[in-house]
Amino acid sequence: MPYRSATWILEPDIAEMKHLSVEEIRRLLPEVEALRPLLDEVAAAARPDAERRWAGSGELGTVGERLVDPEEVDELIPGVLERMREHLATLYDSAARAIHALADDDPRAALDALLAGAEAEWAMGHLRQAEAFIEAALGQATRLPDRRVALPALITGARIARAAGRWETAEARYLKVLALARDAEDAQHAATAAVGAGNVAVDRGLWELARMRYDEAEPWVRRLGPEAPEGWHLELNRSIVAREEGRLLEAGEHWERAKERAEEASTGEEVEGEVRAILSNARGQILQARGLDPDAEVAFRHALEAARRPDAQVTIGVNLAEVLLEKGRTLEAGQMARDAEELALTAHVTPRLPEVYRVLGRVAAARGHADAFVFFERALEVIREQGLPDFERARTLEVYGRYDQQRGEPDTGRARLQEAARILGRLGCRTALDRVQALMNE
Repeated sequence: MPYRSATWILEPDIAEMKHLSVEEIRRLLPEVEALRPLLDEVAAAARPDAERRWAGSGELGTVGERLVDPEEVDELIPGVLERMREHLATLYDSAARAIHALADDDPRAALDALLAGAEAEWAMGHLRQAEAFIEAALGQATRLPDRRVALPALITGARIARAAGRWETAEARYLKVLALARDAEDAQHAATAAVGAGNVAVDRGLWELARMRYDEAEPWVRRLGPEAPEGWHLELNRSIVAREEGRLLEAGEHWERAKERAEEASTGEEVEGEVRAILSNARGQILQARGLDPDAEVAFRHALEAARRPDAQVTIGVNLAEVLLEKGRTLEAGQMARDAEELALTAHVTPRLPEVYRVLGRVAAARGHADAFVFFERALEVIREQGLPDFERARTLEVYGRYDQQRGEPDTGRARLQEAARILGRLGCRTALDRVQALMNE
């Protein structure tokens, strides 16, 4: 409460509490898993430093320089605790159901309970914990006479492994599903598995293998009927492969077929909006590859207007920023990337931040900032803090190494590119590895 001095002047008890930067808070607290949800909320609540925002240094600011009121942190804690309580309640319920199933000698029920736990952890972004639940669920599947019961767990396990960048595990699970579904004439699971295995090949840049997987998926997809979304997924994925291989005319033809199949399968305004966003984004990438940047910009803007999910909005925003950067519109590119950064923070899609910081680093370099490297460093920090796949680290090191080369530091750049090459070689990403090796040879 205020108090009266000897001269009866009202004064506050204490001075206004200092605002802290996200980086200061991050350095203060230990790196423990239990604190990560709170740190994510702090980053989402923090705001740019008003005194630096329009200064030259403000253009290089990352989330670490954003400020938060310590009292606001107090207000965030109850919400974080409630979400953690709900999440733990779901996990403990899964564990209790699995224990009861074990007592009843019911491995099917135990598998379903553990699968629910895996999906809950995956939704929270806890990929290592989700994988542990999946392994436990698949362990119960070995006790079942009909292994087809494990198909949903295998599909979910493949998707979790893919999200974690463990592509060999993802591929093995998809192929196991494909074998079981093929024997059972299960078109739905066979189509899902074949397309999924093709997507894993795309992740690794194995275009020939991806084409083979998609060809294998085609007859199963057709058996699902024209309303099945797998139809347009398949054509769109084929378009991506053709674009990556430089067959741009064929990429456009596959895109047109994807659009036709999507119109057959689409139901509901919200679904149509998301489909439209995905298709427009893919169209923009094809146009960009053709060198038609103005048309690509229009396609990306249409995609951004149609997108509903924050993660999609962030990725499309980054694609649009890259086109603007290529056209020399660096101010617009930087603002678009900043908008993507803000959304990634406030919508809690922090795994998208590395791609945002990669393009912000390129924008800063194009604008002549000597300290553009801060964005690449921040991307690497986010990858480490969030436990993102090694592939994200390799992509960042590739861009960072190229930046070092361009600013006259060939030895540093080569060291970064060599580390990227080691990661890509271990992951089996052939096309990306060739690209990095070409940079090292320049």
